[in-house]
Amino acid sequence: MSFQDNNSGAAVKEGIASHEMLTKSSNEVVTSLEGMLKNLTPLSTTCCIYRVPQKLQKKNREAYTPRVVSIGPLHHGEGPLVAMEEHKLRYLQNFLSKSRKTLADCVEIISREEKRARDCYMESINMSSKEFVKMILLDGCFIVEVILGFSNCHTIKPDDRVYNKPWLLFDVRRDMTLLENQLPFFLLVTLYSLLPLPPEHQNHCYSFLLLSVEFFKDYLQIPEAKSSRDIMIEIEKKTSSTLGEVKHFVDLLVVCLQPSSPSPVEAFDFKLVIPTATQLREGGVRFQLHAQDKPLLDIEYSDGVLRIPSLILQEKCESLFRNLIAFEQCHSRAHAYITDYIYLMDHLINTTNDVNLLVRKRIISSHLGDSNAVKNLFNRLLIGAELWRDTFHFSGIYVELSEYLASPWNSWRATLSHDYFCSLWRGASTIAAVILLLLTLLQTIFSGMSLK
Repeated sequence: MSFQDNNSGAAVKEGIASHEMLTKSSNEVVTSLEGMLKNLTPLSTTCCIYRVPQKLQKKNREAYTPRVVSIGPLHHGEGPLVAMEEHKLRYLQNFLSKSRKTLADCVEIISREEKRARDCYMESINMSSKEFVKMILLDGCFIVEVILGFSNCHTIKPDDRVYNKPWLLFDVRRDMTLLENQLPFFLLVTLYSLLPLPPEHQNHCYSFLLLSVEFFKDYLQIPEAKSSRDIMIEIEKKTSSTLGEVKHFVDLLVVCLQPSSPSPVEAFDFKLVIPTATQLREGGVRFQLHAQDKPLLDIEYSDGVLRIPSLILQEKCESLFRNLIAFEQCHSRAHAYITDYIYLMDHLINTTNDVNLLVRKRIISSHLGDSNAVKNLFNRLLIGAELWRDTFHFSGIYVELSEYLASPWNSWRATLSHDYFCSLWRGASTIAAVILLLLTLLQTIFSGMSLK
C-alpha cells in the first residue's frame, strides 16, 4: 500500500470520527431542547402582575420598590422588608380571631386557588407550593386587616405597630400601590369572605371593593364631592363596559381615575404638538379650573377655554403615577388614560413659567418645593413609555387647539387682551387714548372743512 493510500485512509477515518462527534453533539442539543420543550408550561391568559420594564426604571427605580412591606412573591424575603413579617403574623392572628374558619381551613382554601394565583404573575414563581401558599395567606390577611383597620379605627389595638405609627401606615399604603407588590384581588375577596359581612353591605365582593376605595380615596386625586358609593357605581359601569373585573389595587386605582365618559377617538398624529401653557395663553387660550366634582382626567376644551380639574402634587405622586403608567404599558387594554394625561401635561409644562401659570389658575397645587420640581416631574415621567395613537384620549383637544391657534383673529384678540387690556388701568388708558385719537381726527376733519 502506497503512502498516498495511507493518507487517504486516515483522512476518511478522521472524517467519519468528526461526523460521529457532530452527530452526537447534535443529538445532545436535540435531547436538551426536547426536554425543555416538554417542560414548557402554557402561557397564562390571566397574567396581570408584572415586573416593571427596565426602560421605565431608568430615572427612578426607587419609585417601584417597596419601602417597608413585601406583598406577593416578587419582593418576598428582601432584607429591608423582613421586619414586617412578624407584623403579618400578628395580623393573621387578628384575622383568625374574627374569622369563621380555622387556620387549617384557610390554608386549604388558599391551596385550592394556588394555580389561579400563580397564573396572575407574568413570570414563573420559583417557590414551592407550601412556601407560596404560606406567603399568600400571610400577605393576604395582612392587607385585609390593614383595610379593615382604616374603616374601623376603634378596633385597633394599643400595640398595633402599623396604625399607631403614622409614618409606617403612610409607607404601607404607598407600598400597596406598587405594580410589583400586588396580590390578585380575587384572593383578597376570598379571604375577606371568611369574615362576617357588615349588615349594610350587599355581598363580600362589593363590601371589600367599597372598603378599598375608602382606604385609597384620599391617596388618589378623587374629588371630595364624590362619595365612596358614587365612586363604586362608576367602577361598576367602567368594569362592565370593558367586560373585565378589578385585578388588583393598581388596576383599581387606574379604574378610579378613568374619565367619566370616554371621548370618541380618531387615529392621532403625534406630529401634532400643542404649545406650552404660556404660549397657549399668548395665543388667546384661557385656562380655567374645572368644576369641583370633575375627576382628574376630565379635561375639556371649547371656544378658546381649556378647563382642567385640580391636581394636588405631593411626594407620593411620582411613585403613584409611575406605577399606574407601568401597568398601562405592561397590560393589554384598549386605553392608556394615565399615560395620555401625563403626555398632555408634559406638553403644557416646559418651563417654570408654565407651572406658575397653572398654579395661579389653581389648576395645580404643589407641595413639592418649587416650580422647577413640578416641571421636572412631568418632563421625566414618560421616559421609556409608549403611546397608542389609535386610542389617544385627548386627540380631539389637540386638534381643536391647533385649529384655534391657526386663526389670525384669535391671535390679534389675544394681543389686544394681553398688551392693552390686561388690567383695569391699562384698559382705561387704552380706551382714553382711542377716544383722544378719534377726537383729534374729528377736529382735524372739521378744521379742514371750515377752511374750505
